[in-house]
Amino acid sequence: MSNTLSHEERDAFKQEIFHSLHCALPGNIISFDPETQTASIQPGVRLGAQPYPVLTDVPVFMPIPYEINPGDACLVVFSDVDIDRWFETGEASAPNSPRRHSLSDGFVFVGFRVAGSPESNG
Repeated sequence: MSNTLSHEERDAFKQEIFHSLHCALPGNIISFDPETQTASIQPGVRLGAQPYPVLTDVPVFMPIPYEINPGDACLVVFSDVDIDRWFETGEASAPNSPRRHSLSDGFVFVGFRVAGSPESNG
């Protein structure tokens, strides 16, 4: 009995893992509770005919408004799927392409450190 997987078995296993990863997903706010600063979110993409379920009690990142400048620190998270249609329409739909976790599908969060501040000279 061999413990070695065939090429097809390895590919199927990798695909199963990739489809279970959720690094980030775009979405639309359904409701927002200002007291708890949480929201219900409808993910903005579908994979096949089955939509993702509504995400509830999701903490909302609410930075203090400030000017964004070159050198400011940020965080880019990458969507599990192509976000182009969602970005264009704001509607849940099938992705334009089969790409997954692509550099083309990032979101940026700012507010960690501002360029030129004492904290960024570390």
